Amino acid sequence: MEYVYAFIIGGMLSLIGQLLLIKWSFTRLVTIFLLIGVALEATSLYDPMQSLAHAGIEMTLVHVGASCIQAVKTGDFTNIVFFLSFPIAIAWVTAVVCKPRGRMK
Repeated sequence: MEYVYAFIIGGMLSLIGQLLLIKWSFTRLVTIFLLIGVALEATSLYDPMQSLAHAGIEMTLVHVGASCIQAVKTGDFTNIVFFLSFPIAIAWVTAVVCKPRGRMK
């Protein structure tokens, strides 16, 4: 049953993201999902969702926002350093390896 809940909640978050992506930019969508995670953790609604959905919510940007608030509450910023440094490192490697498209002005 845990797989069903993970699939349903993760699928609903993905559906919401895809529907919002039609109207808004990717940057705005990422910001909204992070703020949803912050709001869920601040109102203590994230833990019940996490215990119900497990990986369905832990693999989304909502988890990153909730982790930020958890880090502020506990003072342990090791997860946040990983969450922020890993995408920066991947973007840097991609920028070094790949040839950019378009013109630089």
